[in-house]
Amino acid sequence: MEDAKWYFTHESEEDRLWYRIFFAMCRKFGVSWSKASEEQKAFIEEITRINYEREEAKHSMTEKTVRGFFDTEVSV
Repeated sequence: MEDAKWYFTHESEEDRLWYRIFFAMCRKFGVSWSKASEEQKAFIEEITRINYEREEAKHSMTEKTVRGFFDTEVSV
């Protein structure tokens, strides 16, 4: 039981930020994750990644490039 308690109580600030953005994107685009197609899931994961990286860059106060939408490399 202690292992389960640790798992559910030890999320980091980064985890909370990612999930906040993830759920906001699901709501914004009307996607129910359990019913979503693979394409919808890929879209939500990618838009979440971009927004998460932007938020992280804002919080760290450093100029960090964010990889573009579905790009394999960082765009300049």
